[in-house]
Amino acid sequence: MSIVSKQWGTLPACHAANPWPGIASWKLTPLWLLLVVVGAVARADDAAKPVDVIVVVGAPGTDEFGEAFGQWSETWKATCQRAGLTMQLIGPAGDDRETPDRDQLQAALKRSASADSVRPLWLILIGHGTWDGASADFNLVGPDVNAKELNTWLDPIGRPLVIANCTSSSGPFVNRLSSRNRVIVTATKSGSEQNFARFGEYFAAAFSAADADLDHDDSVSVREAFLKAAVDVDRFYKEQGRLATEHALLDDNDDRKGSSAALVLGKATSKGGANVDGELASRFSIPISDGGVRLTDEQLALRDELESKLRDLRDRLSDVDPEQLRNEALPILLELAKLYGEADASDTEKGPGGE
Repeated sequence: MSIVSKQWGTLPACHAANPWPGIASWKLTPLWLLLVVVGAVARADDAAKPVDVIVVVGAPGTDEFGEAFGQWSETWKATCQRAGLTMQLIGPAGDDRETPDRDQLQAALKRSASADSVRPLWLILIGHGTWDGASADFNLVGPDVNAKELNTWLDPIGRPLVIANCTSSSGPFVNRLSSRNRVIVTATKSGSEQNFARFGEYFAAAFSAADADLDHDDSVSVREAFLKAAVDVDRFYKEQGRLATEHALLDDNDDRKGSSAALVLGKATSKGGANVDGELASRFSIPISDGGVRLTDEQLALRDELESKLRDLRDRLSDVDPEQLRNEALPILLELAKLYGEADASDTEKGPGGE
């Protein structure tokens, strides 16, 4: 249909003036119908393709909140465009206002279940949340969705998942969504932190912030973005002279507990010897510039394998024999350097955008 609209944008369907004099208008009908069908099929194919990032903007409640949420979603849109990620926006500014947002979200996740990839699906929830002591809800335009329902929609998805609930009362989403191969980020540590949460603004902005790139690999991981956003939220409340009403959590080890920024940074000790989250979250990142190195699926799998070996060495030898740790880590580090060198060379040959 887009082809038709470009060539004959002013012509009203089958009653349009004949653009080719001397040819009977009835002879155009089969061609016209063919173009309409082809356009519809193309749109259906596009809609059936799973996306990389799903951004869901919930019910704003007021114009002020609506404007803020719209700005956060625009930040995600710009990030996805820069990184070459496909994004679907669901919410007040989305393309589909006929289908309830809840149904759109469920359908988008169902489509994503068919994708088999080492790359994660990102699900970003922006808006308000509620907690009644039993159910943690994300407030949509129309019927809401609660954490347990969302978990059933996510279960069929085999690829890794990055889920960031940037709303108030989002803490209970940790123990309801925590699972293997999932990274869960919440703006609050519990359902009782019910005030408007600002975490989503800073989390979205972190993926374009050079100072969030702690390991200087020209990309920002989920772990790095979580830490950057948590620090920025804390700074906001201190500068305003206000008591912080939100404390973000990160969960990526399937223990349903979550870790605070202080734990992830090593500035606090976990209770009961619980494992600190952040290892899996450090694997999923977004380039901070157009020139960032982009790894293929095979290169990503190899990188994860090499980094896993490094973590095993660190855990096994760092407190026992530092010299042995250095000796055994060096070949792995050289392999990683070679991997990134090959990826950089490949991007250079392909030109801007790595196409």
